Amino acid sequence: MSRTASRHPIRFGVQTAPQQISWAELRETWQEIEDLGFDTLWVNDHLLPSVGPSDAPNLEGWTMLGAIAALTSHVRIGALVTSNTFRHPAVLAKMATTVDHMSNGRLILGIGSGYFEQEHQVYGVPLYTASRRARQLEEALQVIRKLWTEEEVSFTGTYYRLANAPFAPKPVQKPHPPIMIGGTGEKLTLPLVAKYADMWNAGGLGLQGLARKIAILEEHCRRIGRDYDDIEKTYLTPLYLRSNPAEVERLLNQIPRVRTLTIEQMRAIILAGDVAAVQRQVQAYLDVGITHLIIALRRPGFYDREGLRLFATEVMPSFRKRFI
Repeated sequence: MSRTASRHPIRFGVQTAPQQISWAELRETWQEIEDLGFDTLWVNDHLLPSVGPSDAPNLEGWTMLGAIAALTSHVRIGALVTSNTFRHPAVLAKMATTVDHMSNGRLILGIGSGYFEQEHQVYGVPLYTASRRARQLEEALQVIRKLWTEEEVSFTGTYYRLANAPFAPKPVQKPHPPIMIGGTGEKLTLPLVAKYADMWNAGGLGLQGLARKIAILEEHCRRIGRDYDDIEKTYLTPLYLRSNPAEVERLLNQIPRVRTLTIEQMRAIILAGDVAAVQRQVQAYLDVGITHLIIALRRPGFYDREGLRLFATEVMPSFRKRFI
């Protein structure tokens, strides 16, 4: 069943992973993304590269967000997504508020429970069970929203405590910056999306799997009386786009060198092909309920700025015309 009709406009974003890339190239890429007319611009939040050699260069995401805020003027920005295991929620609330002011109200707070075991192990950051991480994430969301909306906050939870905590200034956006929760866990994460999120992000799923997760999210919303359509659904995907399909095949044949997936498996979860093929793929995501597609630029193997330019000029306009 098509879910194309939505109260949310179709939006397009780009995630620039700050790994195996120089500061100068990142800055140039961010400015081009805004110039190309993308709606959102994201970093990731990892201490080690999320793919490729673990000893490769990797810059810190939230520090990058402060730079993006200063270097851009209208694209919305965020971390896709912040690992809740790295920072106390009061510290994160202060960081996010600072970036919201630096960007004049353009921040989206992306957050998840954390998952990448290796980076936690090597740096001595605790990575507890999935159920505990979900409970901690829920408390963190409560703390952050309270700090953003209340004058003085006291909070007594299992994992976090605040005592008569003032919080000034408040964010520029009212009542607070949008909150995006990333993850697809059906029993732990999706209930939190239904309860707390303005936006939801998924990735690495085929259309059938994505449709299943969306249906489960809708059921969680129904159980608590939340309007499912309030939540903007986003999907993170790599892109391989060329005018010549043969060139796309050549790029896809390189993927198994950096990912343990077959070409067929990759085709099921990414945007790949010529303009007409990618337009059909975008439409398929819209039909299952996604209205915000985010393209991943990430080395090794997923860094296609040429395709990004073609996507902005040949694919995005055909979908935006529907909402003019």
